[in-house]
Amino acid sequence: MKEFEELVEKAIDSIPKEFEPYLENTVFIVEESSPQGLMGLYHGAGALHAGEWLPDRITLYKRSHERATTTMKELIEEIRRTILHEVGHHFGMDEDDLPY
Repeated sequence: MKEFEELVEKAIDSIPKEFEPYLENTVFIVEESSPQGLMGLYHGAGALHAGEWLPDRITLYKRSHERATTTMKELIEEIRRTILHEVGHHFGMDEDDLPY
């Protein structure tokens, strides 16, 4: 789990710095598995309403990523794509608007 969390941290660190103010009230969580087989899940009010009561949450599911990939390179890329996908939701993008 620790290695996966480190890969998640590296992917988060790769988000361009100009987006950091909009992610201040967002926490990234790693869970072992998703009952629905999801790669990630966004839960929150979005960037326009950030800071209202509870932090927004982006959860990444370790086992889903491991099942979807066969190499470390693929795993790193899939983590990155999942984070970008869920951050897109944070900025109000719908599934059809997201590149991943």
